[in-house]
Amino acid sequence: MSPKRLSIFDIATMYEGEQDSATAVPGARVKISTNRIYYGNKSTLSEFVATAYDRNGKSIKSMNGYFLEPGTDYNRAKKEGSDTAIMSGSYEVIPQAEMRKRIAERRTLNGERIIEHDIKLRYNWYIDNPPGRSGIAIHSGRDGRNTTGCFIPGDSISSNKEKTDYSIIDKGKRGKLFRFFNDYGQNGIRINVGPDFEELYK
Repeated sequence: MSPKRLSIFDIATMYEGEQDSATAVPGARVKISTNRIYYGNKSTLSEFVATAYDRNGKSIKSMNGYFLEPGTDYNRAKKEGSDTAIMSGSYEVIPQAEMRKRIAERRTLNGERIIEHDIKLRYNWYIDNPPGRSGIAIHSGRDGRNTTGCFIPGDSISSNKEKTDYSIIDKGKRGKLFRFFNDYGQNGIRINVGPDFEELYK
């Protein structure tokens, strides 16, 4: 009898000690809806709701919180390394192992030979393929200095004295969100980013 092949979500648990694959719900999927509520010079703030659905499309559990991204500039948002929030849109959220695989496939299509295991990634979960950007992850941090486009989850927020920028306070939200991914994301995770004011920049 051949050994059971691990799914990409089983593999992801190898990188995140806070996850517990024993509670995974087969066939479930996760949808994250974000609402950008504040645009500062150095930070963009969103509220989010993550909802789990069973294989029949019935909502079975949800959680909420905040995301912090860097400042928003849609004139530069599609440029690699621009240190801005990504464009609004709908994206897959995938674990590190799957991100390495996709990077290798894309580089191969572009004529560059690369071995998947040679791709070094720092974080556990990635937002795949926003326009013009790569390496957009969900990871820990506190303010705009800790992100160049990534999403920092938290339980609450605080502002500077001038109320021109915000920081995020994480009392365990990142770990809870990653466990939510592991428990209910077996059939995929999708994040819907926005709405926002990108029309003003066209």
